[in-house]
Amino acid sequence: MKPNISTNIGKVLDDFFIIQNDIFAVRDLYSTVISEVERALISKVLRKAGGNKSIATKMLGISRNTLNSKIKSLNIDSE
Repeated sequence: MKPNISTNIGKVLDDFFIIQNDIFAVRDLYSTVISEVERALISKVLRKAGGNKSIATKMLGISRNTLNSKIKSLNIDSE
């Protein structure tokens, strides 16, 4: 069976909503989720690539400049 990222993200979001005391107080959820997923994805790919940004950019399908920009903006340790 092929891993389904969407299902796993859905489960995490279900848990997130369960622990919220006031669901109507949740703000900016879209950008929060996107940045958290980007941070996790880029960090994991960099680790799998042994820190090699050329390999990571190929895995991610983004340019080196984009990768470097995301590393900086998301405060990712790329060492």
